[in-house]
Amino acid sequence: MRSVKYALDRNPIMNSRHYLVVRRLTTMARLADLPKTSSFTDKISPDAKIDTKEIAYANENNITHQPRILSKGGFSWTLPEERKEYRFLTANTNALRDLGLDPSQIEDEEFQQIVSGQFYNLNKDSFEKRGYPFPYAQTYAGWQFGQFAGQLGDGRVVNLFEIPKINPDNKNRPFYELQLKGAGKTPYARFADGKAVTRSSIREYIISEHLNSIGIPTTRALSLTFLPKTYAQRSWAEKCSIYTRFAESWIRLGTFDLHRWRGDRDGIKQLSKYVIEELFTVNGNRFSYFNNIIQLNPTFFDASKDDLGELTDYDKMYYEIIVRNAETAALWQTYGFLNGVLNTDNTSVLGLSLDFGPFSIMDKYNPNYTSNSEDHELRYSYSNTPTAIWWNLTRLGEDLAELIGAGENLLKDSDFLKGKLKEEWEDPIIKRATTIIEIGGEIYQYAFTKKYVESFLNRLGVSNTLIDYSNINTINEGLITPLLELLYKVQCDFNKFFVVLQEVREGDLTSDRLLEKLETIESRYTNAELKVEIDSWLKIYNDFLSKSTDISSTSSRNFNPLFLPRNWILDEVIKSIEESEAENLTLLQKLEKMSFNPFDKSKWGDEEKEKEKQWELQGDYSPENNMQQCSCSS
Repeated sequence: MRSVKYALDRNPIMNSRHYLVVRRLTTMARLADLPKTSSFTDKISPDAKIDTKEIAYANENNITHQPRILSKGGFSWTLPEERKEYRFLTANTNALRDLGLDPSQIEDEEFQQIVSGQFYNLNKDSFEKRGYPFPYAQTYAGWQFGQFAGQLGDGRVVNLFEIPKINPDNKNRPFYELQLKGAGKTPYARFADGKAVTRSSIREYIISEHLNSIGIPTTRALSLTFLPKTYAQRSWAEKCSIYTRFAESWIRLGTFDLHRWRGDRDGIKQLSKYVIEELFTVNGNRFSYFNNIIQLNPTFFDASKDDLGELTDYDKMYYEIIVRNAETAALWQTYGFLNGVLNTDNTSVLGLSLDFGPFSIMDKYNPNYTSNSEDHELRYSYSNTPTAIWWNLTRLGEDLAELIGAGENLLKDSDFLKGKLKEEWEDPIIKRATTIIEIGGEIYQYAFTKKYVESFLNRLGVSNTLIDYSNINTINEGLITPLLELLYKVQCDFNKFFVVLQEVREGDLTSDRLLEKLETIESRYTNAELKVEIDSWLKIYNDFLSKSTDISSTSSRNFNPLFLPRNWILDEVIKSIEESEAENLTLLQKLEKMSFNPFDKSKWGDEEKEKEKQWELQGDYSPENNMQQCSCSS
């Protein structure tokens, strides 16, 4: 193994894929020892004003931290800004294990320096020699609340490096990319300060890992570092933190928006090539999510096959992005999660939950609920979330219009490839692109409904084998829609209902027992009226249960969390951190255990048991804490 490590040290980029095999045979690693790559900067053109690392090192006139509009390029080399003081707070042991990292290194000084960005300031002349790629910030644009906002980008984020996954699969990219949020100004900071306040850092750290723990695709949380002498002016002067997170990729729909806005044809082609080859090609397999949908329902293209010809890789890339986002949106709906802001710049090409600002978990079922106090038109409310994501994906289709409109023959034409567009091509390109986008809408609706039905059945303990994938709406309309209508009338806790149902189901499943365990004090209906409604739905539910002979009565326990990090709980923890100057971590550590292990009470620890009883889903009902909203400030 020593010779293997030496080879990796000598050429980590060449050997990183081989390292995927090696790591399965070794013990947990140190972050400092892993091979580190940076495929995005290898394949995407840089900022024209900082096109070499030497310019970034020199940083004349503070060019790497000076906000400006880029005329070309997809990223800028930049280093984290140095802070006056760093105090490591916590790291997520679940994430460390998933990264193949030894959890004991939380106490390691070099690990703490890496995840705070301090490492790069302490080793300015040597970090590349030690195998660390030069950090960078991505640029992207975006549609925000329906209006195009121009260039945006990583205004306070510095991307560090990629490391290989310890347990790769055949559907998803076998690398994770680490980045620092709150690491200082970049060329994309615009009017902002490049900082992240501790309040918002804790919120994202907790919710991203909680979503991962319940099976929702998301960016991940690694660590928090407190900056006791760094302040940011929001509603008041708040102390800041650096939040380290990781994902398979940080490319957004807004990354495509950027190149379209610039009229950068080559940039869109370069970015598309990267997404196809680096993100959607795994072990020789391409577009696995889209292919799965087509196998279940191959009829989407029947009416248009002669006009479209064979699908190109650009078409399939678009559909792959559609399916991934449709499935994630369906899971958000199943668990009542609202991001609060779903602009194209925080919609991931991989369908990951991304950039958490005014998020919330819906307490009571209300389709008009929005977690964002500034979302006055309810654009990102619970009921509008699926539509909002499709609106974003339609903008992506417009970004790709030339490529998805070309078809296989034009994509081979030498004049087209050189950018010489002939007038007679215009109408066929528009027609084909329009058809591709329209079919994309059908695929989105199908993929969303498929995952939505499957996920609700999992929560209800009903077998997925009952689903007719050629008529996906049957169960949705027959079982799930009546359930939501019932929950709107009952006005009990949305997620608690599923936990209570699974408990009652294991005994005597009656409306009386359900009502006894559910808090319905805010319902407009009497218990007698609710009993009639519940009895009606239970007849439907019991019919599905009687046909679910292939699963156990406790199977839903794997899908119904016993704890959810509500906003009022997060506020309580944040207050304890702020009041103690981040010296008292007791409540934060308790929240970590409950959020990251929501199905297993045995992992919640022996401390703060009274707080645990108050916080857990079966805890005290507090109407004043329900349906809270947050602003976009972070």
